[in-house]
Amino acid sequence: MIEERLRRIEEMLIVILRRIEELEHSLRTHNPQAASSISLAGRLMVAFSIPALRALEAASLILKLTSKVKVEDEISRAIIEVLASSEGEVTLSELSRRIRALRGRASRRIVASRVKELHSKGIVSTRRVGSRVYVKLVREG
Repeated sequence: MIEERLRRIEEMLIVILRRIEELEHSLRTHNPQAASSISLAGRLMVAFSIPALRALEAASLILKLTSKVKVEDEISRAIIEVLASSEGEVTLSELSRRIRALRGRASRRIVASRVKELHSKGIVSTRRVGSRVYVKLVREG
């Protein structure tokens, strides 16, 4: 009984994934910006287990920030992705851990260096409390 239900759920998920792929293909053809946003949102949902709506909002913010300010490397982009999908600020150590989850690798020293660069561009703000450094996106509003 349970095995039958699981099989049906798996079949439904396969159908849903195919439909999503069809939508992405259609969007890439007709609206590349929306396709990029949806693709990025999907990656954020999987990497950080966040709800779809929050992932779409984060993806939109990421694309807006990266188009406004030239982001030159993968680590800086990953920093923006992690912070956009986080609620509030995170410590530098937590930021490094989440970037590793997203990319597979990230040195805390390099992350700290890129945070300084993004801070100088006005993309992130930092504050120090004791030995901890907290980082968050500067949201225009």
